[in-house]
Amino acid sequence: MKATRAEPITPLPSADGPVTTPWGVLSWTQAWEMALPGVVIGVITGLIAGGLAAVAGLSVAVVLVTGVGLALPVAAVGAYYELLLARGKAPLGTLGPMALVWTIAFPPIRVVQAALTDLVAGDSVAVPHGWAAFIVYQVLVAVPFAIGYWWLHENFAARWWFHIRERNPVADYFVRVALQYAGAAEEEKERQRQRREARRAKRLR
Repeated sequence: MKATRAEPITPLPSADGPVTTPWGVLSWTQAWEMALPGVVIGVITGLIAGGLAAVAGLSVAVVLVTGVGLALPVAAVGAYYELLLARGKAPLGTLGPMALVWTIAFPPIRVVQAALTDLVAGDSVAVPHGWAAFIVYQVLVAVPFAIGYWWLHENFAARWWFHIRERNPVADYFVRVALQYAGAAEEEKERQRQRREARRAKRLR
């Protein structure tokens, strides 16, 4: 989704500890709704990590620590990023800010997860080649992880926003931006089609 702006809406009052955004004042429940996509992506990440540990034949305890040790911090950082979007601190639909967040957050998350995994396993199952090589590798894969997170976010968050738009002013704004962009993209596609047909007709004369 291209970074796009629409006119802000008038903030709506809330009685449940408001979170102020440029497009409305959210209650804590509404803020949680906006953070939910990041939490869900964190849970999915943890399930994948735990599943890989299970396939490798590690013990149930190690599988749980591997999965939970990744799911919880990724969910927390994901929720933080979603709230950055909701508060207008990060532009909607762009990869750069998300890549920056995960470049900073992902290596420490993996270091802590690996340390806990090795502690429970009693062996260097998570860091078989030493900590230096492990940390360098995590720094390198942080951006690809951010790209994967961005892809999941772009494909699933918008569906969630559409579901809650009637009760959440920020979700409603984000949906309107997406619809404006989709409409502009469709108009541009139609203009390109008309230009192609005009060129074709000109060649046939």
